[in-house]
Amino acid sequence: MTPTNSLIVPIPVDADKAYFAEIYHETSGPRKDIYIGHNQASQLLAFHLHKQLDQLFYFKRGYNNRVYLARCTDGSEFVIRLGGRFWDHTKITNEAGALRLAKQALGDTVAVPTFVGTSIEEAKVHTETADMIVPFDYIIMDRLPGVPLDSVWNSLSLDEKKDLADQVAAIFASLRSIRLNAIGNFIDGHDNQPKIGPMMEGGQGPFASWGAFVAKNIAQEIKNMHDFETNFAEITAFLPRLQQLIGQVKSGELERRFEGRSTTTEQPISFLHGDMESRNMLVVGTKIVGLHDFEFAGGFPSEQEWCAGFEWLFARAEDPFDESEQQKLRDMTEDEKELLDHFLKVLKDKHGILQYGKGHQEYKVVLYHLQVNIAPWWLRDVPRAQWTENNRNSFKTAVGSLDKALTFLGC
Repeated sequence: MTPTNSLIVPIPVDADKAYFAEIYHETSGPRKDIYIGHNQASQLLAFHLHKQLDQLFYFKRGYNNRVYLARCTDGSEFVIRLGGRFWDHTKITNEAGALRLAKQALGDTVAVPTFVGTSIEEAKVHTETADMIVPFDYIIMDRLPGVPLDSVWNSLSLDEKKDLADQVAAIFASLRSIRLNAIGNFIDGHDNQPKIGPMMEGGQGPFASWGAFVAKNIAQEIKNMHDFETNFAEITAFLPRLQQLIGQVKSGELERRFEGRSTTTEQPISFLHGDMESRNMLVVGTKIVGLHDFEFAGGFPSEQEWCAGFEWLFARAEDPFDESEQQKLRDMTEDEKELLDHFLKVLKDKHGILQYGKGHQEYKVVLYHLQVNIAPWWLRDVPRAQWTENNRNSFKTAVGSLDKALTFLGC
């Protein structure tokens, strides 16, 4: 049996451990050793849906989760998503809450997935870990119509791309209309309604203010740096400056200093998707009909969305001190520049939303990337002795950016 190189790979009924090792070939990362075969998929569908599996496919996408398409004998199709090994069931609860709120905001214009089974529900029946069908957290959801936008993007005309950018702006504005009173991820509240609770990663919060949230994030990244100190020894030299920064964030001094230079006010805490990229949008023709991957959604300040999404439109708020990221912006084609200008104009004129970056809340963009560079998550799971040249160059860039960011922020 030889795995294919297509985006969706059929899983043979008799696939064994050797086959999965060949098809996945992952020695590190969240999905290492996370997979299922026909037998486990059949049991999951029978347990949750009383359906019989016909064919199983693997989506060769994603970083945090392992995703499968299950086609049943009655023709119905479902997505089975296995959670990565760095998270627990709190991520499922968070996404379930996010989807309930997103459905309310988006209405019938754009579909979001519906959960039809989870490991949380199974655990209520199979109360012993050894009795669980699979030893991983999982979600089973209905398959939405359409194809990923990124799979057809390059074949579209500029006018078609502008039309899609208009739709994305409207979706973004609809989700931001959900007002939340704290920063954090979703937990089950009264009558099973979602409410803001602690962060999935680190368990801290919820936070009532931007300053408290950012100060805790910096402190958490310092802890991560100490936990992986053999990888990030050079970062220890920045500790006095980082502690100074935490003090200025906590006291409100940093906000007062930089907000005095801004002509606009900060957006309130609102619902944010967390990964507004074209791969997470489903289209039929040139109409966006579905949006998925809400696993990191929650109530967050706006820089979180701008710094994590919109890369496909060149609208992501990149690290201003990362030369390679800035070069990408300088290398944009004329059509890409025109599309970006169109998208930002629609957001501003029609929805009253401004892009974060140079000229608007730039210090918050700098702070976002500073936090990431203290203990880069993509370098934690690989011993430094095994780093590739790309790994070493990436860390060198992170160290340089961290130094420049602290200087920019006055520390």
